[in-house]
Amino acid sequence: MKRNMRVFFAFSLVILAMLYLISSGFNEETMVYYSTVKELKMKGQDSYGQGFRVSGKVVPGSIEKASGKIEVRFMIEEEGERLSVVYNGILPDTFKEGADVLIEGKYQSDDVFHATNVFTKCASKYEALDENKTD
Repeated sequence: MKRNMRVFFAFSLVILAMLYLISSGFNEETMVYYSTVKELKMKGQDSYGQGFRVSGKVVPGSIEKASGKIEVRFMIEEEGERLSVVYNGILPDTFKEGADVLIEGKYQSDDVFHATNVFTKCASKYEALDENKTD
């Protein structure tokens, strides 16, 4: 009988720990929603401070790197809408003007998206090497 109680107690403890971990992972501060640039701008103040993922193309001529810092400012465009982005970190090697990017972070009250992560999308088209071509 005592053995059954110990097993029941241990099993209950494991279940409670799992429920706690699952429920603590679903709070408002850790949630990240996918949104288009247009949707994010339409939400306006309702979106300030919330976590979002937004994709778009880096607008040519918009990349500004701060000297002596790792801060980068740029704009992305999707469906004719533009979004200003600030990122403090090391950018991927494939980050460049016109690149498809996915940014993750928070939209702030200054109408600037403060990115915590910047991902570049890989090219989906690879061309075979032409062996007959000479340089």
